[in-house]
Amino acid sequence: MIQKTTVKYIYIYALALFLLSAIVGVLMRWNFVYPSSFINYKNFLQGHSHVAFLGWGYLAIISAIIHIFIPQQKRLNKIYSYSILVGLVTSALMLFSFPLAGYKAFSIVLLSVFGISSYVLLIRVLKDLEKTSVANKLVKYGIYYYLLSSLATWFLVAVIITQGKSILYHNTIYFYLHFLYNGFFVFGLFGLLFKVFENHQILISEKYQNKFFVFLNIACIPAYSLSILWSNVSSIYYVIGFIASVFQLISICYLVKLFQQANSQLKWNFISKLLLKFSLIAYSLKIGSQILSSFPFFVEKSLALKPFFIIGYLHLFTLAFMSALLLLILNKLEILKLDSFIGKFGIYCFLIGVLITEGILFLKGFFILGGYNVMSNYNAFLLIFSFLILIGILSVFISQFIGLKKD
Repeated sequence: MIQKTTVKYIYIYALALFLLSAIVGVLMRWNFVYPSSFINYKNFLQGHSHVAFLGWGYLAIISAIIHIFIPQQKRLNKIYSYSILVGLVTSALMLFSFPLAGYKAFSIVLLSVFGISSYVLLIRVLKDLEKTSVANKLVKYGIYYYLLSSLATWFLVAVIITQGKSILYHNTIYFYLHFLYNGFFVFGLFGLLFKVFENHQILISEKYQNKFFVFLNIACIPAYSLSILWSNVSSIYYVIGFIASVFQLISICYLVKLFQQANSQLKWNFISKLLLKFSLIAYSLKIGSQILSSFPFFVEKSLALKPFFIIGYLHLFTLAFMSALLLLILNKLEILKLDSFIGKFGIYCFLIGVLITEGILFLKGFFILGGYNVMSNYNAFLLIFSFLILIGILSVFISQFIGLKKD
């Protein structure tokens, strides 16, 4: 059974995984400044990314969906608690399996167990979802896209065996990431946000919600073409990608209208409004960067400057958009506390660290693009402000234990 207290502890564990993932991220940055044979960058990167988007992103979002969308009586089904427990354990073990051994047998087994348990859980969620509001539709389609993305994980094994790390191998990974990020995470988060607005009696146009959902949904599948432009595909894929990005831009226009309606009614504190604005601006920048990525010039340059533009884009999504909005949603569901001094301090550190590291990543890329050899201490600056992100997450984590007994 998943009750409010149980959900709170699930999120503390998920937040702990986010914290551990951040520690691994700082270690990788440390390795650029002070190289060590102890750190295998590729293996650490796999552990860092898998725990961030499965242990934190997936588990946090799906637990919130269960908490806010599934009727209490139906939450009594043990499938919910058992499946989430399996997800927590396997994602935590990935934090060690990948850095120690890489993408080998044990990690593959953990991913397989995680995947199967997620199927069981998500099918149950789809069965128990009742209403037909736009928020529910967003959540449903987010789950559909998760199931679609997961097909790549099974196909990937066959690709490795038959072709090795070929173009198909990389495009299969991008298929997984695209539908996980732009499908499950985006649709799930906005479904949760619209539900939070509803629960707080913040009135937003159902017509605009539907328009946002429709254009976002139309764009999702063809937008995958943007992820494979690097592999010298036909020019038709550039056209498809551009059209998909235009549909995403139209959806943003409706999202702005919805935000304007909600903003005039918000009685939230400064931290909450800051998280909301920060995440929505980050999401808009994400869409803008996808539009640029539909042009051959930017595809070529982003590949040549992968450590800056592509890494910057991924962090823009996972930290500036997904994590900031998720923290806001969890706070508004009264699951995570952000109102204490240390909680607010943590949010400020996190947002400032994300803002500065994103600025450093993109500025360095643009400087190189312009032929300017500046920011020679680039890695040292990234390390310093990555520590600030880590301090922020740690502070938010610690703040959850302040007055815990009273809850």
